[in-house]
Amino acid sequence: MVAREIPLVMPKLSMTMTEGVFVAWRKAVGDRVRQGDVVCEVTTDKVDMEVEATVDGTLSRIVAEPEDIIAVGEPIAYVASEAEDLLEGLFDTPSPRPRPEQEQEQEQEQEQEQEPQPAAVAVRANGVAAVPAARRLAAARGIELADVTPTGPWNTIRLSDLDTMDQPEVRRPRGGRAVIARRMAASVDVPQFVLYRDVDLDTAARSGHGWTAVFTAVLAAALRRHPALNASWVDGAPRRHEHVGVALAVDTERGLLAPVFTDPDRQSLQMLSARIADVVARARAGRLELAELSTPATTTMSNLGGLGVEAFQALLTPPQATALSVGAVTPKVVPVPGGVGTRLRCTVGLSVDHRVADGADGARLLATVQELLDGELV
Repeated sequence: MVAREIPLVMPKLSMTMTEGVFVAWRKAVGDRVRQGDVVCEVTTDKVDMEVEATVDGTLSRIVAEPEDIIAVGEPIAYVASEAEDLLEGLFDTPSPRPRPEQEQEQEQEQEQEQEPQPAAVAVRANGVAAVPAARRLAAARGIELADVTPTGPWNTIRLSDLDTMDQPEVRRPRGGRAVIARRMAASVDVPQFVLYRDVDLDTAARSGHGWTAVFTAVLAAALRRHPALNASWVDGAPRRHEHVGVALAVDTERGLLAPVFTDPDRQSLQMLSARIADVVARARAGRLELAELSTPATTTMSNLGGLGVEAFQALLTPPQATALSVGAVTPKVVPVPGGVGTRLRCTVGLSVDHRVADGADGARLLATVQELLDGELV
């Protein structure tokens, strides 16, 4: 059987995933691989994953580099194999047709003649490719090559690239940051408004549970009572959801992640608190499981109170129609019968897609949030 190149593609790691970020290679061109061998690592804005070879063969070509953003189904490498491509036809990108060895050799010779070959002169260290002269000059000037924008073939740093180091530079976001940037840019196209309300937390504080768990459960319960807001704007009309999926914004070293908690109001606060602590820890370690991401979120909750922020607007993540922001919990002086006193309070913000609901609808949901905090849920 004639060997042919079979593509290794960006896998679909969740129901909503459309693209991923390439992280690192575990194999090099020319390495023999067996089906199931880990070839590389990829990531989304939610989870890291190892990509395994789908056939036995030899890694013949790699087309992805670290931080590249690649659509689901697009090739990241090719494996030369005599096995049948079991994934052929599953994605839009067709697999290469079998070609005679002579034709492949001729094509490779043409590519060698036409394409520059920086690998012959470039030196790659610490993941950065640079021509030797540029590496020597950078060392003499005390310049970190990782801070230089390469303009040479295959992201190779040339000598002329160092001349721009003294000039202001606009660096494009890459990797997970670029994915988040595009999603947040889509939020600008949503006609949204935000409502703020100070909520009393004295009663809720007696539960002894963390505020993130309390507000995650309260938001889900409030949306269940206001189903028109537990919706998405799809194809020109609101679409209500049967479940409530709360995406919890988690700050990590590589950016914002948002694991989803399905129907969190239907479990005890003790269980929810433990689960949130576990999920947040694994999110920050890059070890979220796909099962935790398989259910689409219907809303988002972000708590910046621990960082001292009193109030802020949480941008909507399309197609979600709501997002709740939670500020710092502090004792505040408030009127009480016979004078003044102090009570625990915080400011919450509710962002709403105006195509789905109006201001009064959002105000009623916030009133329900206060009712639930006063003891109906906690």
